[in-house]
Amino acid sequence: MVRTIKDATVRAFHYASIDDLRRHVRDWLLAYNYAKQLKALRFKTPLEALKLISAEKPELFVRQPSHDMLGLNT
Repeated sequence: MVRTIKDATVRAFHYASIDDLRRHVRDWLLAYNYAKQLKALRFKTPLEALKLISAEKPELFVRQPSHDMLGLNT
């Protein structure tokens, strides 16, 4: 995973400051976690897997995963 992050961020772009790098890594991780279909999750995104688990066992969750979706104001 670390190599994937490095290839997508540090090795692909030049950053003016460490804050720019941190912002880009954060944005990349959000996109990866919300959009990437993972083989270990039977080609579902992590958010889709969480929604399935929360539908089956809602007592495990304090907040609903659907409330953490990315939207226009995030």
